[in-house]
Amino acid sequence: MSGADHYEVLNVERSASAAEIKSAYRKMALQVHPDQGGNAALFRLVQEAWTTLSDPSKRAAYDRSLAGHATQPPPRQPAPEPPRQPEPPPRPEPEHQWTWSTDQPWSSDPSGPDPVQSPGAGPVLIYPTFGRWRIPALVGLAVYAALVGIVLVTTHYDGFMAYVFGVATASMIVVVLPPHWSRRVPLRGLFRALGGLMAVGYLVTVLPFVHIGLSGSDRALVIALVAGLFVVRFVTGRWSKYHDLDVAIDRQAAFEFNLWGTPGEPLVNDTLAAPISPYDALLQRRTANLLDPVLTALPGAKLVNGAQLGAMVVDHLLINGHRAALIVSIVGPGGTYSLDAYGGLQLNGEPWQSPAPALEAAVESWRGRLRQVDVRGFLVIHPDAGGTVRTQDRADAKVTCLTAQSTARELHAWLQPEGSKVYRRVLYDILHRAPYGLT
Repeated sequence: MSGADHYEVLNVERSASAAEIKSAYRKMALQVHPDQGGNAALFRLVQEAWTTLSDPSKRAAYDRSLAGHATQPPPRQPAPEPPRQPEPPPRPEPEHQWTWSTDQPWSSDPSGPDPVQSPGAGPVLIYPTFGRWRIPALVGLAVYAALVGIVLVTTHYDGFMAYVFGVATASMIVVVLPPHWSRRVPLRGLFRALGGLMAVGYLVTVLPFVHIGLSGSDRALVIALVAGLFVVRFVTGRWSKYHDLDVAIDRQAAFEFNLWGTPGEPLVNDTLAAPISPYDALLQRRTANLLDPVLTALPGAKLVNGAQLGAMVVDHLLINGHRAALIVSIVGPGGTYSLDAYGGLQLNGEPWQSPAPALEAAVESWRGRLRQVDVRGFLVIHPDAGGTVRTQDRADAKVTCLTAQSTARELHAWLQPEGSKVYRRVLYDILHRAPYGLT
């Protein structure tokens, strides 16, 4: 028998009908077929699962073997499942979703994960709000365009230099345009330079020691034109900055989306991150499923799978308000897990190899990146077949050990005090700037 559970490979329940298994097989086969860029070894696992589960007699025999708990040694290479799409909302975990056998590399507590009670939070609050600076920018831009129009209309054009003067004055409008508009203006660099020079020229005419012979109304108009350029340019610049944020984290994403990325894959498809093995990919997907109840109970929480800070990748980053949890998971035998004073993991008081030190380093790096966010690390320990995991933690530790059963409850308890707030600048940094090392 293969080391990978056939139901896990096809991503179906053990109670799935023949039609559901057939549909899941077709979907998986298309996704992992070598001709579609998939992995040949994974495709063989899908074929093996279909061969067994599509035959009623073979499936019955296979189910009986699963029921014989602890009759075979645990393998070490399960197959990963297809990427989970971020568009639909998270599915609530069905009761007793994990039914494990000794053919699987780890098992859940028979009693199931600890329940998470929804606090009945109110609406999600988004900071900063959408459209900020837009109305002031549009009003200021319209008023400034009117001032420039008055200057152009009242100017007497009697020669070539007068027309140059008019073009340069009109170019001042390009200077005050919001950057996300001015990018579409042909020769915008030339017009911005002309407009800037014209503003300096106007400024010189109103200096006390310069005697041009302007009337009082003309002098007031020139002062308004020069001062307005700086004021309106500042306002439109702020609008453009928030416009980029509105586009990157739009209303639908801020209010409805609560996860990004695919478990078992880095957030950004580049060559910086190390490849992830199929075994770890399936483990990360299992941990991501544990986090679904947290996302359901906290409507403002956002889950980023494979979050990157440059070349540093963590399995999951769960953020709610100004609190962020970096989550990494492992599989281990039954026993009591704890962290020593140096951040190393111990099992029953003995050193145990784990990613805990790397997670602690990731916590420090993300704290330096997200200075306004409280970042903590959480190491989720899935029990091996037949094992029971317990944890002991130090209050001052940067990383907290969690059992698979208590993961949702503990993370919900730590994140819940933030309420239902989404800080879009923090989310924008995590999704669009930190992966590329942008400051």
